[in-house]
Amino acid sequence: MNEERSLEDFFKGSEKEYNVKKARNNRTKASVTSRSSASKSDNKIIDFFKSRFSFDTDVDLTNPVNVLYRRNYVIKNITILANLVFFLFSLVGISKSNIIITIAFWLVMTALSQTIHQMLKRKQDDLSHQQLVMYLQSLFIFILSVVLYVRVYLGFTVLDIGDTGLSSVEFSITQASYILIYFTLVIMSLYQDTKLLRAMFFWVLVILTVIHLTLLHPELYSHASSIRELWDFIADDNYRIFLDIGLRTFVFLVFFAALYSSASVFHFVSEERKTEFNRRVDVETNFKDVVDSVFEAVKAYDTSKDPFELRLSSVKVASVAKELALSLNFPTSTVMEVDYMATVHAEKLTELDLSGVTEINENNFEGVLEKTKLATTIIKRLQLSKKAEDIIYRYFQGMLDKRFVDKMSLSPNDYIPNIILLSEIYCILRSDTSYKKALTHQRSVELVENGFNIFFDQNLITRFVKFNHEIQIAYERA
Repeated sequence: MNEERSLEDFFKGSEKEYNVKKARNNRTKASVTSRSSASKSDNKIIDFFKSRFSFDTDVDLTNPVNVLYRRNYVIKNITILANLVFFLFSLVGISKSNIIITIAFWLVMTALSQTIHQMLKRKQDDLSHQQLVMYLQSLFIFILSVVLYVRVYLGFTVLDIGDTGLSSVEFSITQASYILIYFTLVIMSLYQDTKLLRAMFFWVLVILTVIHLTLLHPELYSHASSIRELWDFIADDNYRIFLDIGLRTFVFLVFFAALYSSASVFHFVSEERKTEFNRRVDVETNFKDVVDSVFEAVKAYDTSKDPFELRLSSVKVASVAKELALSLNFPTSTVMEVDYMATVHAEKLTELDLSGVTEINENNFEGVLEKTKLATTIIKRLQLSKKAEDIIYRYFQGMLDKRFVDKMSLSPNDYIPNIILLSEIYCILRSDTSYKKALTHQRSVELVENGFNIFFDQNLITRFVKFNHEIQIAYERA
């Protein structure tokens, strides 16, 4: 008792140390509260942006359809912001002659955008539907950026002033709107879908080439009434036009290759994640089948024994084992562990049941794991019972040899299994079996001391003999 009290004081700590820690916690609590209240507004802003623009918020990463829906939702929000930027660019160059066309254009685009967004809300668990939304949304944002560039360029060169020449400011604005086409490609790459990028590559290249030949260099069109006229125009020191087109195309190819490479990496990781998830599902299914089979095998291990007799014999073994553990001066916790181990196969066998578990998931995994550990403990306990019966049977048949003794002997360091095995042997000796009658206590002690001592540590046998009177009382009271 004194030893247990000292251990309790050790883990609890002194009262002075407790007061010091409590005062320190009180001092830090106020500062933590002030920091939390000051950052509450910041957290709301962060949470808002996470809910609108984070790809891993409110998403089941193991569900590819849910992941695609979340990407569609986030890119929809990015598209809304991009539309605001596009609208600001469309305001540049508006004149009395084209404002109606501009408003009509944006009404049509807004209607198309709303149609796509409404499609997004439907069939959230349908992979084909969400893929369709992905393609439509990507095509929509790309066409919008191209039309915007054409609108801005023509707004300066034709519709507003009727002059093909551009000032430095107007040229900068048209180049900025040209870069927005590349911005839409970045938005497409957020899907991390290589099929989408491959499908869009040809059309983007064709449309950019048409823009390069017509809008960026309209002089080519004005000198292209015949092949000879075009050739003479190029030969007249105008080859730099094609150099400009070639460089722009090369930049696009390099930029697209970088996007495709990045998307390929993420696509590969995503596919590996899907494969790993499917493998995990298979492992969980097989694990459930194995666990279920183990449970059934454990339940069928001792079906020949009556449950009441099994419980009665386990109680007797537990009484003897606890008395033997106390004689070895084991602490209370070890004595309780001995008692649990001695009766676990009779008390806990009914808990081995997976009838209500259809699949193993993160919600029930811990429960299944605990039952699996329990099954392992019960198997070890049943093995001790079988080992005790084999030892006694071989002894009375005169078939003990060194090989059998080595096979049946436990490690001296396994105190609890050795105590239960010896207690089981004593209880079997005191009861009737098919090959012997019940022995007296004195005869059983003599056999343990002189016949079965070869299976155990000598210190355990000595303690058993020394306290055999207490063991007899424990057995008969059980």
